[in-house]
Amino acid sequence: MTSAIGQSLPIAVGLLLATLPMLMLSLVLITKRSTKVSYAFIGGWIAGLLVVGATVITLADVIAMSDEPTWWAGGVKLVLGIVLVLIALRKWFTRPRSDEESTVPGWMATAESMTARRAVGLGFLLAAANPKNIALVAAGAAVIAYATAQVLEQLVAVVAFAIVASLGVAAPAVIRVVLASRAERTLAAVDRWMMRHNVAITAAVLLILGVALIGNGFAEL
Repeated sequence: MTSAIGQSLPIAVGLLLATLPMLMLSLVLITKRSTKVSYAFIGGWIAGLLVVGATVITLADVIAMSDEPTWWAGGVKLVLGIVLVLIALRKWFTRPRSDEESTVPGWMATAESMTARRAVGLGFLLAAANPKNIALVAAGAAVIAYATAQVLEQLVAVVAFAIVASLGVAAPAVIRVVLASRAERTLAAVDRWMMRHNVAITAAVLLILGVALIGNGFAEL
């Protein structure tokens, strides 16, 4: 179990950094809506990561029990690495120019009127239906499945993976609890910084992880 968690942790941290744009939505929810709505979004987000991770681990276990060759893990990492590199390049080359304003997605524009039920669904979809997130979670889940075949150990490892990967999304709520009345200024500063640098951060993280996965994939083939 320790091996599974340790090997998947770098990918979880990468997912944490790559999904930092979601922090902006979490900021809006914690500042404009009730803490209940913010917690609902975080819960939906974690659930989405767990569903994708559990699905990939289940598929990996089924493949491992068959007579298929054991190089599948290397093949999965190679493919996912290529996907991440392509996403990183697309994000970088389609980023707004310095004289352009970043466009706000429609789902973020409606955050100020969002209910707890809708926040759960949105959190789940953003975690489980985004190609970038799916690729990263699948990579982490494949590492876990390859590191241990024990179901309980896989479960603990994928939960640990999801929690670490969700720290960025949960950060505004934690800051609000810890700093109380002083949180507004801190959260506003973080929001401004994220709006300015989120594309560059995401592209860089995806590129680094993608190259690392490609290298690991080739080594295991």
